[in-house]
Amino acid sequence: MYLAKVSLRLLAASLVTIATGGAGLTQPAPAGPPAVGVVEATRRPITESSEFLGRVEAINRVNVVARVTAFLEQRLFNEGAEIKKGDALYRLERGPFEADLASKEAQVAQLQATLENAKLTTERARTLLGGPAGQQSTYDAAVANQRSLEAQVQAAQAQAQASRINLDYTLISAPIDGKIGRTAVTEGNVVGPSSGVLTTIVSQDPMHVTFPVPLRQGLELRERYGPQGAWKPW
Repeated sequence: MYLAKVSLRLLAASLVTIATGGAGLTQPAPAGPPAVGVVEATRRPITESSEFLGRVEAINRVNVVARVTAFLEQRLFNEGAEIKKGDALYRLERGPFEADLASKEAQVAQLQATLENAKLTTERARTLLGGPAGQQSTYDAAVANQRSLEAQVQAAQAQAQASRINLDYTLISAPIDGKIGRTAVTEGNVVGPSSGVLTTIVSQDPMHVTFPVPLRQGLELRERYGPQGAWKPW
C-alpha cells in the first residue's frame, strides 16, 4: 500500500513536469508569401538569324620583289608597321646603275651631235642640186645617212630610258596601303627578280568576311526568304 502511494506521487510529478516543459516552447511564426518578379508580356517583332563560321580576308595582298639585281643596302621600314602607298621600303646599291645611265646618256649626246652635222650636210647637198655641182646621188646619200642617225638616236634614247628605269628600281616603294610583314632578306645580300619575295603587304581597310553556307541550309533560306527579296546568295 505504501509502495502504491509512492508510485502514484512520482507519476503525478512527472506529468506536471512534462506539462510545464511543453508550455515553455514557442511556436514559429508562419512564413509570408515568397517574393517574385513580375514582367508584363508585350508583343514585339523578333529577328530570325542564322550563324555561320566565317573568315576575315584582306582585299589586297602584295608580295614585294626586287625588279633589278643588286646588293641590298638598307631596310627602311619596321616589321609589322602600318605603311602608306609610296613609302620607301628598301634601298639597293645605286652606283652601277648610275654609271650605266651616264654612259647611255653620253652615247645619246654623241649621236645627237653627229645627227646635227648630218642635217647640215643634207641641207648643203639639197642646195647644190640647183647648180652644176649638185648631184642627186650625193643628196640621196646625205638623206639616208641623216635618217639612219635619227634612228640611232632614238634607239640610244630608249636604252637611256631603260637605264633610268632600272636606277629608279633601286628604291623599292610600297604599292598599296596596309600592314607590312617580316623581311625575308637582310642588308648585305644580293637580291633580284629570282630571289623571291622580300616582304608582304596586306591591306587593312576595308576587309572581306567569307563564310561557307551548307547547300541544304542555303536552299532552305532561299525557299523561306527568296520571295521577300531578303535572301541574295552570292
